Amino acid sequence: MDTTHGDDRQSMTVEQGWGFTKALHPEDRNRYTTQQSLAIAKGQPYEIKYRLLAADGHYHWYSEQGTPVIAAGQIQDWIVSCTPYHEELANSTVQPLEEPLKALQESEQRYRSLVIATSQIVWTTDAEGRVDDMPAWRAYTGQTVAQVKGWSWLSAVHPEDRDRTALTWNRAVQQKTLYDTEYRIRGADGNYRYFWARGVPVIAEDGSIREWVGICADIHERKRAEEELRISEKRYRDLANAMPLIVWTAQPDGTMDYYNQWWFDYTGLTPEQSAGLGWQTIIHPDDLAECLNRWNYAVSTGTFYEIEYRFRRQDGVYRWHIGRAVPVRDNDGQIISWVGTATDIDDRKRFEEALKESEARFRSMADNAPVMIWVSGTDKQCNWFNQPWLDFTGRSMEQEVGDGWMQRVHPDDKESCWQIYLEAFTARQRFEMEYRFQRADGEYRWLIDTGVPRFTPNGEFAGYIGSCVDITERKATEEALKQRAEELTYLTKVLATTNAALEKRNQELDQFAYVASHDLKAPLRAIANLSQWIEEDIADQLSAENRRQMELLRGRVHRLEALIDGLLQYSRVGRTATKPEWVNVQTLLNEVLTMLAPPPEFTIAIATEMPTLHAQKLPLFQVFSNLISNAIKHHNRPNGNITIAATDKGNCYEFTVTDDGPGIAPEYHEKVFGIFQTLEARDKVENTGVGLAIVKKIIESQGGRIYITSQAGQGATFHFTWLK
Repeated sequence: MDTTHGDDRQSMTVEQGWGFTKALHPEDRNRYTTQQSLAIAKGQPYEIKYRLLAADGHYHWYSEQGTPVIAAGQIQDWIVSCTPYHEELANSTVQPLEEPLKALQESEQRYRSLVIATSQIVWTTDAEGRVDDMPAWRAYTGQTVAQVKGWSWLSAVHPEDRDRTALTWNRAVQQKTLYDTEYRIRGADGNYRYFWARGVPVIAEDGSIREWVGICADIHERKRAEEELRISEKRYRDLANAMPLIVWTAQPDGTMDYYNQWWFDYTGLTPEQSAGLGWQTIIHPDDLAECLNRWNYAVSTGTFYEIEYRFRRQDGVYRWHIGRAVPVRDNDGQIISWVGTATDIDDRKRFEEALKESEARFRSMADNAPVMIWVSGTDKQCNWFNQPWLDFTGRSMEQEVGDGWMQRVHPDDKESCWQIYLEAFTARQRFEMEYRFQRADGEYRWLIDTGVPRFTPNGEFAGYIGSCVDITERKATEEALKQRAEELTYLTKVLATTNAALEKRNQELDQFAYVASHDLKAPLRAIANLSQWIEEDIADQLSAENRRQMELLRGRVHRLEALIDGLLQYSRVGRTATKPEWVNVQTLLNEVLTMLAPPPEFTIAIATEMPTLHAQKLPLFQVFSNLISNAIKHHNRPNGNITIAATDKGNCYEFTVTDDGPGIAPEYHEKVFGIFQTLEARDKVENTGVGLAIVKKIIESQGGRIYITSQAGQGATFHFTWLK
């Protein structure tokens, strides 16, 4: 027969707990209750042999073994088994008393020896719970017999525990239940120590309580260890709750049994919702299977657990966490628990993703850039080259990294190249250098290499990044330019000499022009005056034809005089500069028209608003005067129309002088600007053929140009530009 007595047995009354003793042989009852009570009081396993009345009306021998079930330092249950004893005695109905009495004496002797060996305080009271004497108690506390009698023994109990202890003892006596409590006892040295007190009633043959028997076991070290453990656990929990991350523990089989406060604050779950498998509800559905696989593997193998997964925050947002857990082992290496954490890395994940995207974007841009790009670390070694670099060298990334790229530097440039790089690296400064670098086809090409230091957001040096550009053609151009510069220097010297000579010739030309003008114009004026005098003196003798010829003579003289003035003016264009000033073109045109005094039949219109220029006034005056004068002089009608306009062309203005005269055929558009070129016979219109040549020279000397748009018979438009 096997039976189990649990916690409910401790709360049974005497009648309920030991009612079955009525079936015991009368000679065995007292021994049974005494031995079992002592065993229960001490919390130690026991074995009792007794005779039990069976259903057939006969007594049979049985052996009862009792074993306490202890959890958290306390007895939670008793496992009791009762089996037939001595098969040869199974048919006996009456047993002799010598053996049981002898066994009882031996048991009591063992009990006394055990009490002495374990230094436990054994005590007894009467049925009402009053103490007559407790020698072991007195030996420990130093009290006298009088000081322990009745309920006086309580005076040795710590004041803070005294009332509770008295109440617990009184309740056990009144209710006839197991007495079980803890309190502090003052020793003879005055120090208090924790004891565990346990007492049970001893039942008489008639079922009444004969006495109480119990023990007080010193548990001070256990209590101190428990207090230290409690403080340690509190410290651990306070620390865990103060951490800004999720902390949890689990049993050896992986069942969660603790979460810190951060878990509840973060997830919004209650302890009830978190119990069991509740933690799985906040894992992202896409991450749950992998999470369980890794966790189950870690639990089954006792290995480190780590995973990145998404947790649902109380606001419903999923954020990335990194979960880690380690097994906690006892001295024998057995796993007794798991301790884990879950740290929010969502910002880091986003940063990593952004960094990956940025690096991918950089690599894409670098690989498609028209320059060769390299990157080095804090160890001075290059660790990355873009695709144009690899294409240029015809080598792999593995061949180029480190200082592999130096193999392609021209031997004559290698030392200086490396020295510049090291000096800049040490100073964390930007550098620029030129060296020859071998291309995949074996040809050395000139490169300009520019490197700048890299720094992390917190200012830590991270290495260098640089770019190389093939400047072979530029170097060739520079060499050519150098030669051209030398040639230019030589030509400048020659030009200076030539200019000096030219200046001298110009001075001589000016002197000649002045002399020629004076020496030629004086006889011409004399001829004109002489012809006038002759005509006046013999006026009555001259025929109409003679007068016409005299008039023609004077006209030729005046034209020759005008030609001399035009040549002199043409030679001086661009050599006599006047100071620039602000010129209002509208006002200038009014002055030109006032000087020209055009025939009243002519209509001259200014079609657009005229600008104000910072320019030399006289050359612009000469241009407008000549063009307007030509439009009037060469018009085929006495009542012509002339229109003047201006257009802003950005860096210059374009002016137009348009007439509705006979026009100019396209083949003459360039010829008319040649010196001495005219479109009409000189005997028909007095014209030197120098005016438009002067206009063209003036405009070009000011950085402008002049051209004609015209068709014969459709009028003409002269266009010219003038810089702002």
